[in-house]
Formats: sequence, C-alpha cells, structure tokens
Amino acid sequence: MTSTRTRPLGRPAGPTPGGRGTGGSGRGRRWSRHWFDNRALPRLLVAPALLLIFALIGYPVARTLWLSFHDAGLPALTGGGMDFVGLSNYTDIATDPQMRRVFVTTVVFGLACVVGTMVLGIAVALLLNRPFRGRALLGVLVLLPWAMPKVAAATVWRWLFHDQYGLVNWGLVSVGFSSFEGYAWFVSRVPAFTAIGVVVVWQSFPFVALSLLAGLQSIADDVVDAARIDGAGPWQVTRHITLPLLKPLLLVLVVISTIWDFKIFDQVYVMTQGGPARSTEVLSITTWREAFTQLDFGLASALAMAMFAILSVITVVYIRLVREDQGLSR
Repeated sequence: MTSTRTRPLGRPAGPTPGGRGTGGSGRGRRWSRHWFDNRALPRLLVAPALLLIFALIGYPVARTLWLSFHDAGLPALTGGGMDFVGLSNYTDIATDPQMRRVFVTTVVFGLACVVGTMVLGIAVALLLNRPFRGRALLGVLVLLPWAMPKVAAATVWRWLFHDQYGLVNWGLVSVGFSSFEGYAWFVSRVPAFTAIGVVVVWQSFPFVALSLLAGLQSIADDVVDAARIDGAGPWQVTRHITLPLLKPLLLVLVVISTIWDFKIFDQVYVMTQGGPARSTEVLSITTWREAFTQLDFGLASALAMAMFAILSVITVVYIRLVREDQGLSR
C-alpha cells in the first residue's frame, strides 16, 4: 500500500506567513496605499501653496532681513557693493531722536485708532443686531466706507477738512462752534492726527461691525432670554453675556486692527505726507522716506524688520490670550 503524507492539524494550506504568496504582497500594497494617501499625498497637495507662500512672503522677508545688516545705500545701488555693518542700522534707529519719536507716535496713534475702531464697531454691531425700520439700508451704508479705496477716501476727506471750503468746519460752525471758522487742521501735530484718525476709524470700523454682527447673531436666544428673565437689563446683558461670549472674536479683531493701524500709510501720505515738519510721520512713512527719498535701503529694511518684530509680538500675545481663554472655557 502506498502511504499518503498528511498536513499537521491546524496548519493552513498555501504559503507560510512572510513568504511570497498573495497574502504578503496584498498587505504590502495596502500599506503602500495607506502611506501614500495619509503621508505623501497631503504633502504633494500642499507643496504648490507652500512654494507660492515662500515666493511671495518668505523670500521678501529674508531679503529684507539680509539688507538690514548691510549698508545698502546709493553706492551699493550704483554697483559699489554692499558692506556688512551688523547691527549698525538698528543702533542708528535706537539712538536717533527722530526715529524714537516716530516709534512712539506710531504706537500712540495706532492704539488710539484701535480703540476708536473697536468702540464704534461694537456700538454699530449692537445697533444693527436690534430690529428697526431701515436696518438693511443702514447695513449697506456702514459697508460703503470699507469698500472705498483708501487713497480716494483720504483725498475726499482732505477736502472735507479744508480750512476755507471744507464741510467739517462749516458743520461745526453751524452747530455753534464758532472757533472753527477757517480752522486749519493740517498746520499742527494734534489737529492733523485728529483728522487722519477720523479717516482711519471711518474706514476700519465697518469690518469690525459686520464681524461682530455675525458673532452676535450666532449667540443663542435662550441665553439672552434667561438673563432677561432673571432681571438683567440691556447693559448687564451686554457686559456679562454678550461681550464674554464674543471675547475670542474680539481678540482677533483687535489684533487685525492693530496690524492695519500700525502699518497705515495711504491716509497719512495723502493727507499730510508726514508734515508739518515731519510731526505726523509714522513708521511706514519713515520707512518709505528712507528707502525712496534717501535711498538708504539698509536703514529702511531695519525699520521694516522692527515693525515686523512689533507686530509679531502682538500676534504671539494674541495667540496666548486665545489659548488661555480656551483653556478656561474647558
């Protein structure tokens, strides 16, 4: 009789694990597909956007930082080469009284515009959140200043503040302020900054108002109704419920407004060009003057990097505030 060899019980037929059978290759293909879908494909999809961001943001910032450590004046532009000067440009900024004055002016004026923008934006948002006749028309009128080009708006407002033909002086005199008859707004520092600040706030608050209006409309009515049942008045509801719920959005808007107001250029240049006697210069005007009138691109780059550092610190503070707020809310 011929004997037949049998497999041990429990041992599966076919190739052993780890062999060259179809099971191992199938798992390998699945692993490769999983790795491609979860690791390689996202990076390939993001790569074009990263390259574009580097080309439009990363390289200019790196180039500006490199120029800030060099003497990039007129001799360098005519082929004389750029000499490495280290922190000399930053030292000049720190020791020049005019530069220090410009930094202080930029901070004070920027913060004043941020406060005015946020206060007016919150007030308009609370008004638009209430039902009344003509609310849709008011919403359109509020949006118009934000949609108007800054140069055009600054030109119009410069004529409005004209000492002889401006409507601002005429309106103030009409309501009883006779001292504004022929008042010159642009011959001294404080009135000139007041006029510029009016234009900046007028163009900035619509964005804040509409953003806060969207946030107000996202608050559940049950929360407000419960507070009113407990006896809370309109001011108490706004202070203890509405504003705390809008705190993350308010922080974002404060940072955005601060960035916009710290790098303001159009309104100042059109209305005063930094005058009289450079008394209304802000950091962006000084950077432009050093780069394109004095042809000192090294010092201008140092000024730009100083502004970049200030705004970066503000952004970091904002991120920490948001994280702390989220941590407390949890």
